[in-house]
Amino acid sequence: MSDARPSDITFVVVGCQRCGTTWTDAALREHPQVFLPALKQTYFFDRNFERGMEWYLQRFDGIEANHDAVGEVATGYCLPQAVPLMASNLPDVKVIMIMRHPVDRAYSNFQSRCAEEGWSSFTEALDADEDLLARGRYIEQIDLLMEHYGRDRFLAVLYDDLNGDDRGFLKSILSFIDVDCGFESGLFGQRKNAAMFPRARKAMHAVGLEPLLKAASKSPVGDVIRRGRKQRGRAYQAMDAETRSRLLDHFRPLNDRLAEFLGRDLSAWDR
Repeated sequence: MSDARPSDITFVVVGCQRCGTTWTDAALREHPQVFLPALKQTYFFDRNFERGMEWYLQRFDGIEANHDAVGEVATGYCLPQAVPLMASNLPDVKVIMIMRHPVDRAYSNFQSRCAEEGWSSFTEALDADEDLLARGRYIEQIDLLMEHYGRDRFLAVLYDDLNGDDRGFLKSILSFIDVDCGFESGLFGQRKNAAMFPRARKAMHAVGLEPLLKAASKSPVGDVIRRGRKQRGRAYQAMDAETRSRLLDHFRPLNDRLAEFLGRDLSAWDR
């Protein structure tokens, strides 16, 4: 039996993929008042719900008195199948959602997965997996979240904010989850990329060895591998202009609705 209770969990970062969640997870882990499960994602509400709530709560064993904020970074909890399950079991958590230019997000996701999926082009990937675009329909995910959580329990932050001011980005999250927001992370000025080794990442996560991969990513070995990928032409290539134009048109009305909801100028996402 786990000692943790549903009421112990105070926040969840619900997404999104390729939007800076790995950096956010790592920065939160440094904070002495924050507790996160050993692995970045338990995938409970989107993939592992059949394991039961007791299994999920065991991921939170180890909470101590100094942990004023207890939560999880889980990029699939903004999806339609996950939100109602999360809301039924964690009705009082604070919800954080990180978003990125949806076309750039989709292309980044393609690049991180193309080796393991065997995709030869972005166009092929879009035809094969509708999730690449669905993940970027942020306002629809927010609409569903608002059916279950009040606006005062929801924080939206942007990947643009992380790139422009990582201190301000983290401070907004720490303030929202009610911990010391003056905390100085050792990650300020750095970036963490969850997809440095896409095939190895998938295999090692399956056997519980992903922490070793993360350690390699932060080491000089990671720098050597990243340089080698670029030299072999495996760095990101520019997206086809016609495809980009088509996708910008697809997302524009959704981005307009999101801009209105957030009260922010998202015109940069139209190009």
